[in-house]
Amino acid sequence: MVKRAAYFIVVIFLLALVTGCTLVPSTQRSREPQQEGGPTPTPIPTPIVPTKPVYEVKQGEVINIIQFSGRVSPVEERELFFETGGRVRAVYVERDDLVTAGQLLADLEIDDLERDLASTLLDLERADQQLAEAEQAHGDALARAELRLSMAEANLANADRDNAFALARAKLDLAIKEIQLLKERNQDLSPKETIAQVDLEKARIGLRQAQAAYDAIAYGDSAGASSQAMNLERATLDFTKAQATYDLTVRDMTDREFDINLIEQSIALARLKIEELETGGPGEQLVQAVALAQLEVNILNRGLDPLYANNVERAKLNVEKLDAAIADAQIIAPFDGEVVTISLVEGRDVTPYNPVIIVANPSLLEISANPTDAQLRELTEEMPLTITLSNRPGEIFNGLIRRLPYPYGGGGRSQGVEDEDTSTRITMDVTPEEAGLTQGNLVRIEVELERKDKVLWLAPQAIRTFDGRKFVVVQEGDAQRRVDIKVGIESEDRVEIEEGLTVGQVIVGP
Repeated sequence: MVKRAAYFIVVIFLLALVTGCTLVPSTQRSREPQQEGGPTPTPIPTPIVPTKPVYEVKQGEVINIIQFSGRVSPVEERELFFETGGRVRAVYVERDDLVTAGQLLADLEIDDLERDLASTLLDLERADQQLAEAEQAHGDALARAELRLSMAEANLANADRDNAFALARAKLDLAIKEIQLLKERNQDLSPKETIAQVDLEKARIGLRQAQAAYDAIAYGDSAGASSQAMNLERATLDFTKAQATYDLTVRDMTDREFDINLIEQSIALARLKIEELETGGPGEQLVQAVALAQLEVNILNRGLDPLYANNVERAKLNVEKLDAAIADAQIIAPFDGEVVTISLVEGRDVTPYNPVIIVANPSLLEISANPTDAQLRELTEEMPLTITLSNRPGEIFNGLIRRLPYPYGGGGRSQGVEDEDTSTRITMDVTPEEAGLTQGNLVRIEVELERKDKVLWLAPQAIRTFDGRKFVVVQEGDAQRRVDIKVGIESEDRVEIEEGLTVGQVIVGP
């Protein structure tokens, strides 16, 4: 009941308001002529019912286009900053100055660091010199040790060779003695003794016969000159010779046993010599000399005392540390170009990573843009696009996306995180100079994402959304009904209708 009473009160109030707005003021009524038959009553106007917009489902082309603005920028452009805080010592360039890669543009007060660097460089030079001297001394010592090793090895090799020669001679001597022994053992003197004994017996018989013949005439006057005396003398000589031959043969037989024994002993000595040469080898001193020389070479080959190299590395690290600290307090031109912007004053403090100089290469230009994240998700590198000049809207050029920022493309991570380039880079089919563009000119960029022909489409204003569901209100005569729809690609003025509607249907807007 309360709601119904409130409703009637609102209706009465609205009617009174409309009626009051249409009443003519009293002063005006007094000036109007009076009609015959009395005054004409003022009519109550009919309430105006607001009409809702209607839209028609049509068939045609739907294009999904992304639009964003950009400006003509150098291909190479870098914001420069100090990587440490401090007070500016000097600024060496001004705006519009041309600079070369590696040129010092500005630095902070780093006098203490420069003095420390000079001292550290002296320490490094001293450590390098000590290392060089130690390496030279170590090389000399190694060369001497290798020479001593070579000499000791040569002496040992000579001793081995001499030992080999001696061993060969000993084996040859043994072979000769063994042949001699074999010869002596194979020689039989008994036939020679028999012959000598027979010859001796013949000589004894002949001597007895000659003695007997001589005795028979010994007492004659001419016995001394007789043939018997001569025969006796000859028989005596033959006997003496035969006796001597027999004695020599007997002695030879006696000496043969001695010679065999002597040869056997010499063979035993020769075998002992061979065994000594085979087992003994070179002198122990020579072997020890080689071992000691080799040990010295091995020790030296382990290298130089690492303390020298450590001193050099420590000095290098100190130099690198100071170089890095000085580099953090300097701004160096990264490439040949022009100082576009500079905001530095000598003697003032600066904060780290705050861009203070912008250097660009004005000889190479392209278009730089900053689409939204939602737009970047739809873009890819090498995607074609059209470019419209802001100051000459009738001129359109073609181009493509050269680079998207990280993480949408491959750009933005070549420098440090603080120096990350978040812009989208676009190249034109013609150079900016050929298009009559200069640095800083603004352009309008359109990227066609998708195009469909002969599809149903509807104005975006006609589509309603509730709880993630898209629907429209279809006008059918005097009735209206809700219809769920499925949409496809969308543009600013057209939305593709994939399911739910037919061409010509009238849609009531919200």
